[in-house]
Amino acid sequence: MDRTGKIILVASVLLLLGAPVLQQMLGPKREPVPDPALEQNATTGTNTPPVIGPAPEENGTATPETPTNNPTASTNAAPVTPSSPAVPEPVVKETTATLENEFVKFTFTSRGGGVKKVELKQFPKEIGEEVANAGPVEMNLDRGRLPLMAFEPRTASTVDTNPTADRPYPAAGSVYDLTHTHSNVVMTATFGDWNVRKVFTMAADYQLQTQVTVSNSSTNSLSEADFYLLTGTAIEPLNTSQMMGLNFGTMWFDGDEETKVDQGWFDNKPLGCMCMPGGDPRNNYVAGQGNVEWLGAYSRFFLQAVIPTEPGSAVSVHEFRLNPLSDTEAVAAGKKVKNNQMAWETAMSIKVPSLAPGTEKTFSYTLYTGPREYDRLKAIGAANGGNQFHLLMDFGKWFGWVAEGLLRLMKWMEPHLGFLKSLKISSWALSIIVITLVIKLIFWPITAKSTRAMKKMAQVNAKMMPEITKIREKYKNDYQKMNMKMMETYQKYGVNPLSQIGGCLPMVIQIPVFFGFFTMLRSAVELRGSEFLWAADLSAPDTIAEIAGFPINILPLLMTGTMFLQMKLQPAAPNMDPTQQAIMKYMPLMFVFFFYSASSGLCLYWTVQNVLSIIQTKMTKVDPDEDNKVEVIPPGKKPKTT
Repeated sequence: MDRTGKIILVASVLLLLGAPVLQQMLGPKREPVPDPALEQNATTGTNTPPVIGPAPEENGTATPETPTNNPTASTNAAPVTPSSPAVPEPVVKETTATLENEFVKFTFTSRGGGVKKVELKQFPKEIGEEVANAGPVEMNLDRGRLPLMAFEPRTASTVDTNPTADRPYPAAGSVYDLTHTHSNVVMTATFGDWNVRKVFTMAADYQLQTQVTVSNSSTNSLSEADFYLLTGTAIEPLNTSQMMGLNFGTMWFDGDEETKVDQGWFDNKPLGCMCMPGGDPRNNYVAGQGNVEWLGAYSRFFLQAVIPTEPGSAVSVHEFRLNPLSDTEAVAAGKKVKNNQMAWETAMSIKVPSLAPGTEKTFSYTLYTGPREYDRLKAIGAANGGNQFHLLMDFGKWFGWVAEGLLRLMKWMEPHLGFLKSLKISSWALSIIVITLVIKLIFWPITAKSTRAMKKMAQVNAKMMPEITKIREKYKNDYQKMNMKMMETYQKYGVNPLSQIGGCLPMVIQIPVFFGFFTMLRSAVELRGSEFLWAADLSAPDTIAEIAGFPINILPLLMTGTMFLQMKLQPAAPNMDPTQQAIMKYMPLMFVFFFYSASSGLCLYWTVQNVLSIIQTKMTKVDPDEDNKVEVIPPGKKPKTT
């Protein structure tokens, strides 16, 4: 590929990869969404949500509320509303319980009737020898509005689908009675004449089985009503130094395809580009028509997702900001902390049918709160009717098949590459290196042909450039004549500038592989805690020290250095002007800007790729055979045709 083509191609790649970074740095800051419930909690120094309805008793049981049984025109379901305006309540005593296995520990709360905290025992919160005794990763929702698996009635008369509307269910959870046995946790609450009973039972690995039974305790039939099940909260990363931290969002599946709802949807920028100014921000997403097969909220490595036995009625995703960290929490979190984080709360609408007196309806759900491991998610999907649960890996629709293949190959290699662990080179690091080598060998014949053609062109350029330079100088004020004279010179030497476009083919072919690798490494939890020499964690930047608060990351610098050397070995195209040459010369500096805080695993891949390209360029020689020599055509003579 000639350098002009490379400028276009590299700039396109940088635009695609760097858009989220530019958005964080240059984009307008979203203002927090005011919320009286959160403000009230902040003033009392707790995160306890106010309780809707009359004040409950001190033992934490919910007080019955009077429902409204008139169906609405838009949903044919009645909202369940309190009989009187909310009044200030005393602090309600919280009852908690836990269920756990070797993988996960769930902490339940009576406030909101759901999961207050999830601890992933297999994954330490911090990586490195200095934090060897770090506690487990916590998926702690205390700073959110509602606990995981809270079950709340629809309080709005209709579901407002306006993108700036509020959520259609209470912002603060109701209080449940909680009882605990050795094998399950049971919660009960009353909403008017609706009785709700939830039973939580541990299942395999990171799964929790949940049964929700809604019954009619009155002497009258109750009309159809809507409830909402809280399925998880996607939270903006706390550490602002990680470029890859933008990989968080929500996703749901309708039986045919997945729909991703993330920062791009909420920012609503012109042309869908996060770098564009303006836009009409949104904070409320509503979709689904009785076809919700699963709904999840994910961070870079972990996710919370719910699979219903019967498809859910609709999806609700609401954007808000969490309560600020306390001073103690902020200090514990480290220096580069993004306080007042953005969060997206997901809920599944559940349509409870009309019930005669004394009858009930039971809904069953599987909750998964654990790592985004492809094989594990694939198995869960297969066990639930093949519902494509693995799409929560978010590999993307275009290059997802490449990312999946690369991940499978890396996982197949990993058990066989642990022989350098004593040198602090993990099997996952070696897998990245070996896969990069394999990819390079596969594309070697194509790239070698392109490299050979460029070297031949360099020979022609050496003879032609003096004339090109004179033409540029002589006709610098007449671009039309300059181009005409340059075309005459190209014809004289038998050069067709358009033929250089074919040199782009090797790089174009490798674009799916690059994006597949980028996507796979972005969310591969297997890299978390894997070492490579000085890099203690391939999923994070390889910072070895800080100077005045600025991190020193080695692999991005090595990547940039090898990129400079690689470009230096590439001959310049004859039609490249000085401005283009300057852009190409300093292009690696743009890469170090975008990738300086990227994961060391991605920088390792790119550095190895650059080194192999340098080796190939040095090894590739111009064919010495007479038939392959460059022919310089005298003026007036046409090139030979075959």
